[in-house]
Order: sequence, then structure tokens, then C-alpha cells
Amino acid sequence: MSPRHELDARRERAATNQSRFREVNERIEELDPVSSFVEFVCECAQRECTKHVALTAEEYERVRRNPNHFFVLSGHEDLAVEEIVARSDRWVVVAKLGAGAAVAEQLDPRQRLSE
Repeated sequence: MSPRHELDARRERAATNQSRFREVNERIEELDPVSSFVEFVCECAQRECTKHVALTAEEYERVRRNPNHFFVLSGHEDLAVEEIVARSDRWVVVAKLGAGAAVAEQLDPRQRLSE
């Protein structure tokens, strides 16, 4: 496999993993939409990650406005497959690159519901 195809495959896997975490977080928000802070699952590409990220409902919605954005703990970003687009003192927002961006948008639960 060429280096370009390997990178695309890695980006697609990362976007798929992160989309699974995002799916869980959509359910968490449905259960507790009014608390000042909600403990969401870190949406990083590390399959074994079990860390939580505290966000307000407003912060969560701000990240979710873009189907290609994910929130992760600082240090959990993977700059080979994503770029940092925003920071807070508790988390960073990453956007998928290349082939991963298309996968993130395709797997976005809100996009599927609106179809």
C-alpha cells in the first residue's frame, strides 16, 4: 500500500473510532440536557481511551455544529489525522483531515437523522 493510501486508511479509521464516541455522547446529552456540566466521553481516536470531558450543553452544541469537529482532552489529538481548530482550558477541538473528514460527516448521527 502506498504511503498516501496508508495515511488515508489511518484517517478513516480514526474518524470511525471518533464517530463511535460521538454517538455515545449524543445519547448522554439526551439523558441530561440541562446540567451546567455534563461528563462526555473523550472523542479521541484512541480506542482504549475511557477518559471523560466536562462540557456545558452550550459548549457541546458549539462543537457539534460542525460534523467534522470532535472534542478531545489536550494531548489526545493526533496531528497526522486531524488538526486543532479550537482550545479551551479543559479540552481541544479537532477537525479530521483528508479522507477522515468525509467519514466523520457520513457517520455524524445528526446528519443521518436529517436525511
